Formats: sequence, C-alpha cells, structure tokens
Amino acid sequence: MSKISLVVGNGLSMSFGAHSGISTKFNSQQPLDWSVKCPSTGELLIDSFPSLKSLWEKNINSPHFDIFALALNEFYCNLIGLDSFKTTLEARHFLTIAFSEYSLLQSNNLNLDWSWFKWLNLHKARINGAFSLNYDLLLESIFDKLAMTYYSLQVNHNGKGIPLVKPHGSVDFEMADGILSYHAQYPLGGLVDLNDTPIKRLDCNNLIYPRKQPLCIIPNEANKYKDYQWVKPANKWFEHVLKESKYCVFVGISYFSCDRDEIDRIVDSLPNDCEIIIANPHPPNDFLEKIKGRRYTVWSSRNGPVDENGNLYSLK
Repeated sequence: MSKISLVVGNGLSMSFGAHSGISTKFNSQQPLDWSVKCPSTGELLIDSFPSLKSLWEKNINSPHFDIFALALNEFYCNLIGLDSFKTTLEARHFLTIAFSEYSLLQSNNLNLDWSWFKWLNLHKARINGAFSLNYDLLLESIFDKLAMTYYSLQVNHNGKGIPLVKPHGSVDFEMADGILSYHAQYPLGGLVDLNDTPIKRLDCNNLIYPRKQPLCIIPNEANKYKDYQWVKPANKWFEHVLKESKYCVFVGISYFSCDRDEIDRIVDSLPNDCEIIIANPHPPNDFLEKIKGRRYTVWSSRNGPVDENGNLYSLK
C-alpha cells in the first residue's frame, strides 16, 4: 500500500473556515480582531496584553502578520517605547488562548461534508505522518473523528500512532508538570519563555487558561524551538517516514522565508520517485522553483482536493 505524508499550513484552516462559515467571525489571518475573552479577567483578551495592544494600535491598518513581525523587531519596539521580548511573549500568550477558542469552534463545527474531511477519510489507512505549522487542532479533530492515532512526543501520551509534528507549537501543548512552580495570570506578572522542557498534552476541555509557558512561534518568526526535545526528534522521525512515502501532500503552505528551511528539509528528505502534491489555488513561485525537476501536481481548486467536476482526487 503506497504511503502518503501530509505537510499542513494555514490553508487547511482557511478552507474549513470558508466551508463552515466560521471565517466570518474568526479570520485566521487577522486574529487580533477576534472577540475572545480573557480567562483571568473576563474582559477582551487583547486588553490583557498592553504591549501587543499598543503595537497594534500604532499599526492599526497593517496586516496582522506584519504586526507580529514588528513585535520581533527590537529596534522598532525600542523606538516606540516597547520591549520586544515582552511584546513577543504577549503575542505568544494571546495567540495560544485565541487559537484555543478557535480550535474548540472548529471541533464543534466539524462535519462530514467538507472535502478535506472526505479526502482524509478516503486515504486514512495510507497516511504515515503529518507535519503541521498550525497552532489550531483542526487536523487533530479530523484524526480523532476518523479514529486515527497520532503522537507528538508529549510525556503524558502512550506513544502510539503516526508522527504528528508541530514544530511551531500547538494550543494543546504546555510545559510538563513539576518543572516550574508558577501560577500564571493575565496580565502577565512574570516573563517565562523559551525554556526547553518536556511537554504535556492538554485535554480539549482544559485549553482556556493562562499558560506557564505558551508554546507558539508567532507569524514571521524563525523557529526558535527547532532544537527542543519535542521538536528535533519528531522531525527526525518524520524524515524517516518521508523516505517511505509515495506521495507528499502540501496543503495550503505559504513558503514564507522564516519557514523555508523546515519546508526545504522535508522536500530534500523525499525519495526521487515521490510525487509532490501542492494543494493551493496560488502555489508560491519560490516553492515551485524549489521542487523543479521533481514530479509534482497542483490541486488548484478553492473547494479543496477536488477536480473541476467536484470529484475527490484519489491517489493510487
């Protein structure tokens, strides 16, 4: 049975948002606009993160991914009286709670009619691993619904299933117990970030609370977790799986410069006879240049993995 690997970006969430209608309230490219409540205060979440809110207000007409890039810019932050480290940490916390709410909404609205759900159901026995750059739990919700087991190196997991690599973090990741005695609240009283510790997986009913340490690489940030104990071994495991793949499906990958090393490593790990599938209405030209000379197919429908007649693509 030929094996299929998945590499998933924000395009999967955008597809589901358009299909389900939740994108009208939760645009995954504009998360600072989301009306999410703070678990500590009950007020609007953004109000608990004054540095991030100030940065946003000073750049109110900019795309939100550009605002996150400014949080990483020490020179710019100093110029407007902000600390880049604190602003970036506030962004991690904000995104973790906001995307936790978003993930619960996705799970509650998941249905069997969405083309990607139907496609994964059709091919589920052949999926040998997944690599996701998303914080949300949409892929996990699909896998759970299809009774597919997966594992991301959390200490409280049984270790069974296919690798689900989330190198940029996830809303259900948290620092493992017994490492740091610290009760977090919002607004933040302490600044805890970038500690390489074991992680545990949070139950979906226990996502909306202040994290000891949010595990979330913000948009436009190069991966600071790449050598962490829950990332590096998972990447190696996935690279081993890739070598056995006949197909590698890239779903909604933007190929931003900050993610390029990670995506290139995946491409370079694929066997020469592996067919690359690009599921994207607008495949990035730089990515097409990267895979030039390899076998690849583009699925360009905005309706997901379907042809012009609306029929699911079936991989042999």
